[in-house]
Amino acid sequence: MAPKLRVLVSTPNSPGYPPTTPIPVNSPSPSPLSTPAFEGHIWVFVKDYSGAHLAGDGAEYFAEEGREGMTYGIVVRGRFREEVGGDEVVFGNVFEKPIRDSLPWGTSVATKFMYFIDPTLELDIYADKPWALSPALATMNYLSLQESSDMPIPKDLRIKEDAPEYLKAKTGGPSAEGSEKAKITARRKWLGSKTNREAVKLDKDVVVGMEFANGLLDFNTLSATLPPPFKASFPLLKYWDGQPVTYACQRRAKDGEGESPVGQEVFWSVAFEIVDEDAKRELEKKHGGKGGEKESVDDSQADDVD
Repeated sequence: MAPKLRVLVSTPNSPGYPPTTPIPVNSPSPSPLSTPAFEGHIWVFVKDYSGAHLAGDGAEYFAEEGREGMTYGIVVRGRFREEVGGDEVVFGNVFEKPIRDSLPWGTSVATKFMYFIDPTLELDIYADKPWALSPALATMNYLSLQESSDMPIPKDLRIKEDAPEYLKAKTGGPSAEGSEKAKITARRKWLGSKTNREAVKLDKDVVVGMEFANGLLDFNTLSATLPPPFKASFPLLKYWDGQPVTYACQRRAKDGEGESPVGQEVFWSVAFEIVDEDAKRELEKKHGGKGGEKESVDDSQADDVD
């Protein structure tokens, strides 16, 4: 049986990282996000979730068109508190401890697959503080950009792909016509160019909707599966060293200065961590070290969000 998990997000009115506040999982109602750099709402959905702070079966999310095959999803709506450039904002995984000694056989194949599905991905999984980050505006499954200084931040969890309309009006591209799937493809292709991303500016009047999801990681069974033609599956628990799996939306490290992306300003973050302390200690012992150590806010706060 997989260890019991819980989900943590950025603590209100604190730096965006590390995430220390537990939130309800699979709730149709959002949890608040408020960091020095971002303000808004967040939802986290995990299919067949059996961990802490379960707040529903997630049917409102997983039954939506395009989400049927997903195993988890992170949905965020809000505003950046100050203007940011489209190439400055990156999203992905960051770790506080090395994972190089825990990586499974076949990691190189998995890495090639990751580059195949996301050509904008940059990573260093062998670093002392490993990371894998992509331009956030390009990698999101769905992206909404709406300019309005007095528009309340919506609490509708369904992100509709309307970013091409905003990008077309502000920068001249990409195509804003066709089906939602066509718009997503056009947006990702256009924002795959660093030059195009640098032309995008998001000020504090822009309401941003971001959704990241996939069907490759199963946090309920703690397994990862690569789709055809790779046909590979990994039991994550066998290789997990106990530290949280953290997703961060953060500022890109400056080019040419040799800075690690880990430690840059974080707009918001989400972590999946093991609740069972005995199981966590066993994993840490197995891998010869300590997983990510951080102080978490009391679990009872997860039941008090609006």
